[in-house]
Amino acid sequence: MAEDQYSDPILDYISRILLEEEVDENFNGNQQAPDLHDIEKPFYDILEQKYSPNSPEKQPISTHLETNPYSADSPSINSSPESRIESLSSLEFQRGLEEGMKFLPIIDKLALDLQANKIENDISSINLIEEEERRGNKGKKNSGMNMDLLEGKNRKLPMLYYEEPIRDDTFDQALLYHGENYEREEISSLNETMRSKANRRDDKESHIDLWDLLVSCANSIAINDHKIACSHIKEIRKHASPNGDGTQRLAFAFVNALEARLAGCGSEAYRHLVSKRTSITDTLKSYHLYIKASPLLRVSYCFANNCILHAMNKSSKIHIIDLGIDFGFQWPSLIQSIANNRKGEISKLRFTGVGFPQMGFRPAERVEENGRRLKNYAESFNVPFEYQGIASKWEEIRIEDLKIEKDELLIVNSMYQFRRVKDETFGLDSPRNHVLNLIRRINPRIFIHGVFNATYSPFFVTRFRQVLLHYSSVFDMLDTRVPRDNKYRELIEQGILARDIMNIVACEGSEWIYTPETYKQWHVRNLRAGFEPVPIEPDILKVCKEKVRNFYDNRFFIEEDGNWLLSGWRGRVNYGLSVWKPKLE
Repeated sequence: MAEDQYSDPILDYISRILLEEEVDENFNGNQQAPDLHDIEKPFYDILEQKYSPNSPEKQPISTHLETNPYSADSPSINSSPESRIESLSSLEFQRGLEEGMKFLPIIDKLALDLQANKIENDISSINLIEEEERRGNKGKKNSGMNMDLLEGKNRKLPMLYYEEPIRDDTFDQALLYHGENYEREEISSLNETMRSKANRRDDKESHIDLWDLLVSCANSIAINDHKIACSHIKEIRKHASPNGDGTQRLAFAFVNALEARLAGCGSEAYRHLVSKRTSITDTLKSYHLYIKASPLLRVSYCFANNCILHAMNKSSKIHIIDLGIDFGFQWPSLIQSIANNRKGEISKLRFTGVGFPQMGFRPAERVEENGRRLKNYAESFNVPFEYQGIASKWEEIRIEDLKIEKDELLIVNSMYQFRRVKDETFGLDSPRNHVLNLIRRINPRIFIHGVFNATYSPFFVTRFRQVLLHYSSVFDMLDTRVPRDNKYRELIEQGILARDIMNIVACEGSEWIYTPETYKQWHVRNLRAGFEPVPIEPDILKVCKEKVRNFYDNRFFIEEDGNWLLSGWRGRVNYGLSVWKPKLE
């Protein structure tokens, strides 16, 4: 059996060697060099055949061609040398093509359908790969999917790029401040829509405890009980839905992550979700829906921008470093406020937008697009403006990269993106502390810090419960505040939230990106890094509280705790905001 397994490749290799040598014989009148005999003889010894160097009947061994092109029956034997060369080249090309095709994936086996919108289709494709691999590799042990195929496809496929609007009426409606009446009308309109399309739970599904099934499935995966885990996944999928109530949508996102973890393809599934391109217009409309449904992000930007305006005082040259600029939706309203309140007093407003590199061939595309958009807003409001974008891991940024000037007022802003910087879970030399030390060394006037109030254990089952608890609050809020048939709600849930869940649940080690900490943990970390908290201005706190109380559902709350502005839903703190300054030595 072992001999048969290796005989074909050996014969094929020897065949090619002998074929090349016979070509030389035919073109040189069958005059062979003496040293050629020494080369050929060992191969015949291996095949246990008698070596006859002067035999005119000698033919190459072939396992692929049914006929020998050099035999007496071949029509090319009596043709001209030129035609024989062309025939030989054609035959060799055909053989090379056949050999090469063995190493290419069948088109049906490509791992992930980039046009698919549902991750369960991706998992089905992965399962199909495993099945086809088992069929096509009988006699070979195959314990999992073709990870090289998955990796190759994910890394090598370029993303499609196309021009998108820098600014239009949709941007202005969502990003600029139009007065309290406009905000009230927007939120009232959504409330009226909700009353006409009440989100009611299906009574047939009410007896199904999806939460318990999800936790049981996570436990089964943790102990490698694949049979029970698959049974749980099958049961959850019967009741989970991307279009159902909040619990069903939550279960849909989590069961996809659990299945990816069980299949061992969490990193590939996460990269696939990240690589899905959403237009900036759809992203903006999703953001606009979110700030109408929830005050949490709107209050965050209101708090940060008011703190910046307060810190600017009478300074004329301002430099804002935004760590984690993302889409830059925070800043048009600040530029508008500067134009209204400090008209003619600002000689230069500088922005340094720091973002994480994107997948594809243009890692800095988003931060550069932000610069063009903000420049457009600054020009329309007659605010002198300068921008530089940096697409890099934060811990790799050096002070000189920030191009800080001596006569400028420096402000550092970071809203909810520090969770993507590694902590001590991944090593004693924490990149998170490194970035805080960098901020301390550049000595800003203030450092505005917004955090997700959550913490995730390195142990899977505990982490799963923590993530489930945290995101259940977000899905519940959306189900209470947004109609189920709103397509931008689905983009938020099954795009942004499901992407984060996929990473936290299905990925481990360096592939696990999102590692938030509670606001109390961040408080201790910032103190150790050499910062001291700045008390919240009473006027700013009052504005934030009134915005929630006057416009939004009374189940949202804003409160202060130890110089932190906390906001959340139904008693659960989702976000924390604070202002810091370097401690004097």
